[in-house]
Amino acid sequence: MSNTTIKASPTKEFFIHMLTRDVLITRAILDLVDNSVDGARRLKPDDNYSGLRVSIQFSADEFRIEDNCGGIPVDIARDYAFRFGRPKNAPNTTASSVGQFGVGMKRTFFKLGRYFSVRSNTSTSRFEMAVDVDDWLNQPGDTESWHFEFKSIEENIEVPAAEVGTRISVTRLLDEPKSSFSQNSFTRELQQGISEGHALVLAKGLEISLNGLHLSHHPLDLLRSSEIIPAYVERTFYENDAHPVKTRIYVGVSQREKDDGGWYIFCNGRMVVRADQSVLTGWGEGEGTTMPKYHPDFAFFRGYVFFDCEDAAKLPWTTTKTGVDADSWLFRAVREEMIQIAKPVLKFLREMTNERAEVAAGDRTVSTLEKAWKTATPSQLPSLAATATFVAPRPSQITGPRMQKIQYSKPADEVEEVKVALGARSFTDVGLRTFEYYREYELGKE
Repeated sequence: MSNTTIKASPTKEFFIHMLTRDVLITRAILDLVDNSVDGARRLKPDDNYSGLRVSIQFSADEFRIEDNCGGIPVDIARDYAFRFGRPKNAPNTTASSVGQFGVGMKRTFFKLGRYFSVRSNTSTSRFEMAVDVDDWLNQPGDTESWHFEFKSIEENIEVPAAEVGTRISVTRLLDEPKSSFSQNSFTRELQQGISEGHALVLAKGLEISLNGLHLSHHPLDLLRSSEIIPAYVERTFYENDAHPVKTRIYVGVSQREKDDGGWYIFCNGRMVVRADQSVLTGWGEGEGTTMPKYHPDFAFFRGYVFFDCEDAAKLPWTTTKTGVDADSWLFRAVREEMIQIAKPVLKFLREMTNERAEVAAGDRTVSTLEKAWKTATPSQLPSLAATATFVAPRPSQITGPRMQKIQYSKPADEVEEVKVALGARSFTDVGLRTFEYYREYELGKE
C-alpha cells in the first residue's frame, strides 16, 4: 500500500457490530434452522422429510443445533458458506432455498458468543472448524486476516449414513443471549417463530425439537362446504427466465380469532408475514374504496400468499426474512390481486355481521350466513378444491312482520305482584302477557 493510499476498509469490530445490532436473537437462530431446512430439501427433493430432524439445545453455557439433513459440502464451506456476503458466482445452495449462505449463519455466531465450532459430514466428505472470535479479532493484517481455517478436512470418502449431518456449537455466550436463554418467554417466542415460520416442512415430516420439546404446527386451512368455497388463483412471473416466480393466493374464512385474522405470506415455504392487518397487504387502502381497515368483524378472514422460485433472490422478502419488500414491483403486482380477491370475502363477513345484528334485534329468528359458516369444515390448503372467486350464500329475506323489542323497568315488588297474579313463569312472560292484555281489552284486537 503506497503512502498516498487512504485506508477505508472496515475493522472487524465495526463489521460485527453492524452485522448483529439490528437482528433479534430468535431471528438469528431461525437463520440456522433455515440452513437445516435447505439441507432437508436438497436431500429429499420429493418433499417427504420423514426421518429427518433438527435438534436445538441452549443453556447459559452453550447453544447447539444438530441435524441429519445432508451436511455442508466441503467446497461450499471452503468457498461460500463462511464468507461475509454472497458472491455473484455462488451456486444455489438448493433449489427454492430459504438460506442463501449470505450473512445469516455468521451473524448468528457473532450474535450469540465468542467461540463457535462447526462439524459437518456429507456422504462423501467431512470437515471440522473452530473459531475463537477474540483471537480472530486480534489477528494482524487486512483481507487475509478475515479468513477462517479448517481444523480437519476429508474429501472423496464414504461416510456412514448415520453420521451425515451438521453440528454447530456456540460457547462463551454473550450476556444478552445468556440472559434470554434463561427466560421462559424467550423459549416460547422461539418455539412460535420456528413453528410458524416452518409450518410447511413440519407438516411434511421434518422433526424440529427445542430443548427436547418436539414442535408442532398449526395447519393452514380454510373452511369449506357446499355453500362456502374458498378462492384460489395462481400466476407466473418472469415467464421467459430460467427461473420463473410462481405465486398462489388462497382466501376464505376460518374460525374467529382477532389476532389470527389477516394475510399470511410465504417465500419458498418460509412464512415471512403472519396475520397482517395493515396497509402493507391492502387493509385501509384507498380510504374504503378497496379494502376497509381491519376490524374485529373481519377476524374470520384468512388469506395465504405463496411466492416460489428456484432463484430466491427474485422473491420479495427482506434480507432478514421477517417481512416483504413493499417497494418490490412483484409484491405490488400480487398485492393488487390480493385486494381484489379478498372483496367477496369481506362482503360476506359484513353481511353475516348485519344478519347477526338483526337476530339480536328480533328482526329475524336465525342468521343463515352464520349457520353456513358454522357447518363448514376445515380443509387444508394442499388438498383444497377452490374457485377463482370466493363462493358464499347471500343473506336470506326477512319473512313475517318486523319485530321490535320493548324494555321498561318497574319496582321489583310490583312486578313480582303482577307475575303472581298472571301466573307468569318469568319477567319476560310478564311483559308479553301485559302487552297482549292491553291489545286485546283496550284496543279490541286479538
